[in-house]
Amino acid sequence: MKREIKSYVHVRSRTSKQDFKVLDSFKNSTFYSLEELPDISKLLPEGRINILEIGFGDGKNLFQKAAFNPEINFYGIEIYKAGIASLLKKINSDDLKNICLIFGDAKKFLAKIDAPFFDFIFILFPDPWPKKRHWKRRLIDKEFLLLLKKRLKNKGRLIVKTDWQDYAKNLANELVNFPTCNNDDSLGFLRPIKTKYERKGEEEGRTIFTYISHLNE
Repeated sequence: MKREIKSYVHVRSRTSKQDFKVLDSFKNSTFYSLEELPDISKLLPEGRINILEIGFGDGKNLFQKAAFNPEINFYGIEIYKAGIASLLKKINSDDLKNICLIFGDAKKFLAKIDAPFFDFIFILFPDPWPKKRHWKRRLIDKEFLLLLKKRLKNKGRLIVKTDWQDYAKNLANELVNFPTCNNDDSLGFLRPIKTKYERKGEEEGRTIFTYISHLNE
């Protein structure tokens, strides 16, 4: 059974008037549009571990990790404003001070950073674009991995999870020259919670593939 990609994108891309009010109320504090993003190193306290989640969706993993680890900086980038607004409300409710959300394209965001900055970068269940003719639209390829490598600190780690076998095979091929393990238990307290897509993949009998790579070793 295939994931209903069209329905998924339509739901997540719908932004209500209330969502826009939330975004405006946190603009240039907890939330930034990529075009107005200042020096990222000035957004949260310096001298901490910096963690980025690309495409955080409903934000449950990002929120939980930030809530339980106030001494770590968390950044999330997403292209769907409805998801950002929903997470901003949770952040405000719990008065979290260690999280910053960005609206925009991940590739353009990473290109704006001019030095290694992140200790961990998470990409959890990226859009699989299951039809072969659409594979070129997938986020992770050789060029993107090179960009990630430049933004990870020495010994920093990239964590990718997917439930699509052909995507996993492509990832394995691209990461073959980097030290990689497949056990997310090795992440300890940073092990991601199960996303709705991971649960759905398991329910539909698909294998969950995990790649934890040291791109700078």
